[in-house]
Amino acid sequence: MLDELSLARLLDGRLDLRLVSSIEFLVLFLLMMLVMNALELSGLLNSLGGRLVNRAGSERRLALFLCLLVFFGSALLTNDVVLLGIVPLTIVVGSAAGVKLRKLCIFEGIAANSGSLLTPFGNPQNIFISVRYDVPLWDFVWAMLPLWLLSLALLVSVLWLQFGDRPVRHQHNKRSDRAVAALGVAALAVIILYFGRVLPTIIVAPAVVVLLLSTRHIGRVLRMVDWKLYLLFVFMAFATYAMLKVYTLRLEGIPLLLGSLGLSQVISNVPAAFVLSGAANWRLLAIGVDIGGAGTLISSVATVIAYRFIKRHDPETSIWEFMKWGALFCAAQLLLMLPVLLWLGLL
Repeated sequence: MLDELSLARLLDGRLDLRLVSSIEFLVLFLLMMLVMNALELSGLLNSLGGRLVNRAGSERRLALFLCLLVFFGSALLTNDVVLLGIVPLTIVVGSAAGVKLRKLCIFEGIAANSGSLLTPFGNPQNIFISVRYDVPLWDFVWAMLPLWLLSLALLVSVLWLQFGDRPVRHQHNKRSDRAVAALGVAALAVIILYFGRVLPTIIVAPAVVVLLLSTRHIGRVLRMVDWKLYLLFVFMAFATYAMLKVYTLRLEGIPLLLGSLGLSQVISNVPAAFVLSGAANWRLLAIGVDIGGAGTLISSVATVIAYRFIKRHDPETSIWEFMKWGALFCAAQLLLMLPVLLWLGLL
């Protein structure tokens, strides 16, 4: 019965289904931004990060704790908001502890891109692909699991080699607003039910709004939204829809994988997902744009966020240093994933 309430069913015959999927993506993306703002406002991420830092003891363990917090957090939340919560904490803690702050923030950006690729709600391009291709939650997770596990092993290996065992000082842990955090987590759970194909958008959207209104901080939550970024996504979604009405670029196999990865380096991975959404194989498209997020500085929003924070703290930070580590990680992910894709018969 709930299937009859999906936007695609309700608007079938009235609007182009590609336009419906774009509208649904924009609604869900805005809801995710609002929920993540509520969780950030609650102090939940900073509180969790502070607890982990107090257990670290050494520079290497601190780097592993913070980057893995970003990695796993980005699989459950959207990666850009996880970074907005963790990178400022990293700068405060890292400055006091005297760790390699610049390098740590670079790897947190990489961790955000890599960790978020597992789920359909981990980053904007995955939200779009899951809505555009109507991919169930567990189908998406299963398809992305090999790359996610390879990325995790690669990240841990690099962090282990780049950071030493020098002791770090403990930090005071700030408490979170449990009521706001609980409502934010509940709202996030409702959104996850959409991706699990349990609830349609027409039920999810008002339920999330009611939960956010219950926080009594809806004004601050709305002010925290990066409206310029959101309007950019609105423009990209409708511009791509208009372009696909005229011409659909249909790539398959290796051209799709390399094309989505390469295009992400030039126009960022979310627009790349929009432009190449005429492809039949959503798995290769998702893998390509997600790997591509760790390449150049503009390849993903998460990378830009990490760079902006550390550049503000350390003006001598070089774009090329970010791009060097991002490009190396991107190339390593691709080389490790190619045999898996060949073995699975996707190439």
